Amino acid sequence: MDNFFKNKTITLFYGGRSPEHEVSINSAKTIYPILKNLFLKVYLIGVTKEGIYTLQNLNNDYSINDNFSIDENINTKNEISFIASKGIFLNNKKINIDLAFILIHGNEGEDGKLQGLLEIMDIKYTGVNSTSSGICMYKELTNAILTSKNIRCVDTLVVSKKDKLPNLNAVINKFGSSLFIKSETTGSSVGICALDNPSETSFNEAITNSFKYSERVLIQPYMKDIQEIEVAMLELNNNEVIAAGPGLVMKSNMQDILSYDKKYGLNDCATMNTEIIKDEKLKKEVKQIATNIFKYLNLSGFCRIDFFYKNNTIYLNEINTIPGLTSKSHYPILIQSANYSLDSAIYEICRTAYD
Repeated sequence: MDNFFKNKTITLFYGGRSPEHEVSINSAKTIYPILKNLFLKVYLIGVTKEGIYTLQNLNNDYSINDNFSIDENINTKNEISFIASKGIFLNNKKINIDLAFILIHGNEGEDGKLQGLLEIMDIKYTGVNSTSSGICMYKELTNAILTSKNIRCVDTLVVSKKDKLPNLNAVINKFGSSLFIKSETTGSSVGICALDNPSETSFNEAITNSFKYSERVLIQPYMKDIQEIEVAMLELNNNEVIAAGPGLVMKSNMQDILSYDKKYGLNDCATMNTEIIKDEKLKKEVKQIATNIFKYLNLSGFCRIDFFYKNNTIYLNEINTIPGLTSKSHYPILIQSANYSLDSAIYEICRTAYD
C-alpha cells in the first residue's frame, strides 16, 4: 500500500441506537488501529444508545489523544453539531475531516440516514451510497427489485404494524407448517424466530417480538437443511468489483438457525469456511449472482451478500451494507480468500470512497 492518506484525516463513526450497538463497538476496536496506521488523524465519533454523537478521543486543547482505547462506554463530554454544507463542529470549532468511515450497524447507520447527513455536509464517506443503503435495509423492497431481475428470493409475506395479524391457517396453506419470522430492518439475526408447527399463540408472539425492532415483519417458509453461503464484495477505485469467497457458514449443528448468539456469543459460535465448497460451478454461479446484485442495486464500496442454497437452487437471503468487522466476523475471512488482508481491504475501501 502507498501512503496516499498520510496527510489526511478521517472520522470513525461507531455505536448507535440499534440493537447492534455492541457489535459496532467491537468492529470499531478492530478497525481503529488500521485507520491510525493509514491516516494522519483519526477522530472517533461514538454514538450512544440514546443517539448522542460525541467525539471520544480529544484532549482539552482539541488535539488527538493517541493513547485512547475504544471500550464499551461512550462518554458524552464532547457532543458535536452538524451544520449543513459546512461540516462537523465542537463548541463552534470546525473539525476538519477528509473522510468518514461508517461502522454503525442497523438503524441510523446502515439505512442511509447517516450517509445522507454526511452528503448534506459535503463529507465523503465509505461504503454503500445513501439511496442503495435505504433500499437494502428494507428487505422486501430489495426482493421486489431483484425478483424483477430474475434473482431468486425467498417467498415472503409482509406484515405492518398497521395491519391485522395474519391468519395462521392461511399462512400455513401458503408456506407450510414450518415458518420463519424476522424483522425487516435489522441485521445480526436480531428479531428472528423459527417455528415448527406453530400455535396461534407462538405465531402471534413471534410477530409481536419482531415488531420490537422494525415497523414491518417478514414471514417466510422455514427452509430446513439449507446451506448458508456468503460473498464479500469490495469495490476498487478503478471501478473493478471483487467478489470474495464464497464461504459456508459452519455451525456445530448445521440444523441450527444463525441466531445472534451463534454469531457473537462466547461459546459454540458459527464460523466461516472458504475452502469447504468444492463445486466450482456453484462457486462461480454464486459469485456471479452477487456481482449482478451489486450492479443492479447500484451498490458501492463494500458489503456482504448472503445466500441460502438448497436442492441445487440459490436464494438471496439478505445484503449487509455494513457487515461486521469484529474478530468473529465473516467479511474479513471472506475477503482474505481473494488475497486481501483486512488492512489492505480497509485501504481500498477508503481509497474508493475518497476518489
